[in-house]
Amino acid sequence: MTNAERNQINQRIALLERASALFSRFGGSIPVSIAFLNRWPTQVELYPHWQVGESWKFFLSYSLYFLAWLALDRAISFAKAGLDP
Repeated sequence: MTNAERNQINQRIALLERASALFSRFGGSIPVSIAFLNRWPTQVELYPHWQVGESWKFFLSYSLYFLAWLALDRAISFAKAGLDP
């Protein structure tokens, strides 16, 4: 691999890393805004059998965005480790 190719790959990884930083900072607000736009209840409603009402959508979407951020962060660290000589 030439130095020009290595520099281009490093620039792309740096761009992906910046996008991951923005996603980690603002990714939690995405499920919150979706929940409010769809009028999902965001509070836990307890019923006689401790069932969670419609708020499971909110918690599920929030946890999926968190897992997506973790996967993106791990992918960046693997890409960086693969380029180190």
